[in-house]
Amino acid sequence: MPKLEIGPGTKRLLRWLGAAAVLGACTFYLARKIDPAVVGRALASADYRLVALMTLGHLFLLLPLKSWRWQTMLAPMRKLPLGTLYRYCLAGCAVTNLFPARAGHAARVVLVRRDGVPVAGAVAVLLLEEMCNAVVLGLLCLPLPYLLRLPASVRVTLALVTVGAALGVALAVWFALAGRGWSSGLLRRLSEGMAVLGSGRAAAVVFALTVGMWVLDLGQIALAMAAVGMPPSFAGVALVLLFVNLTNAVPITPGQMGLFEAGAAAACVAVGATPEQGLAVGVLYHMMQFIPETVLGACVLGRGVLGRAALAEERVGIAPDR
Repeated sequence: MPKLEIGPGTKRLLRWLGAAAVLGACTFYLARKIDPAVVGRALASADYRLVALMTLGHLFLLLPLKSWRWQTMLAPMRKLPLGTLYRYCLAGCAVTNLFPARAGHAARVVLVRRDGVPVAGAVAVLLLEEMCNAVVLGLLCLPLPYLLRLPASVRVTLALVTVGAALGVALAVWFALAGRGWSSGLLRRLSEGMAVLGSGRAAAVVFALTVGMWVLDLGQIALAMAAVGMPPSFAGVALVLLFVNLTNAVPITPGQMGLFEAGAAAACVAVGATPEQGLAVGVLYHMMQFIPETVLGACVLGRGVLGRAALAEERVGIAPDR
């Protein structure tokens, strides 16, 4: 029996159809449960001083910590200025917000490649980032089953993600240490991207920065809840963080538009908020990231950081992989 092969065009079509189906289901659910007028009033009466504080914290605390962690991870291969990586982070965020499938990750790889970082090593760093994020998110959310009545499926998913990410980090540590003895090849280049784990001090810095990023994210959600008159609690804030990241696990829409808000709304409703309050929290929490990241990242891109000339250089091999 001949093997059925699906072309790239068909895969893109299926992905967009899947995205449309998920968004359609979310829209149908929200349309039945939520009064748009009440949502509008909740957003109109929100305390935008708190929203401004969220935005400033995101731009001047969380993203710099993300850039610092990226710098620490890249350091065994190439020491890059923190300001440069901050701009690259903004550019990557803008690309992710405007295109599906987390295209910003690819943009970040292209950007650091131009500065001398091997592609395999840059990709390995991004994988390590995701594993560290999953471990810390799982640890922060571990108390939730004892604080809330969560569905068994959520508890199992949380445990599996945390354990799986921890095993992934342990494998990465072995990979980083064993890679020192490999002379060449793809595995050697991948191990270079995880070499930061070979130093206890550097690994501790990466873990501390990851914790700091997630704690700041918890603070942003608490401010979003307070802005719409919803008393924040650790359980509620952590549940929003968990649900938003579960919906973000499958990147099917640009910036996870729609799914992000649906995840936040579902979490807020689970801890006693009205559906309208929950959706307002999701909108504020998402937009305070989406708008400044996209605007500032587009400015960075517009200055030629990832413009046509730079991409042309990549295609003709002016900046070859190392």
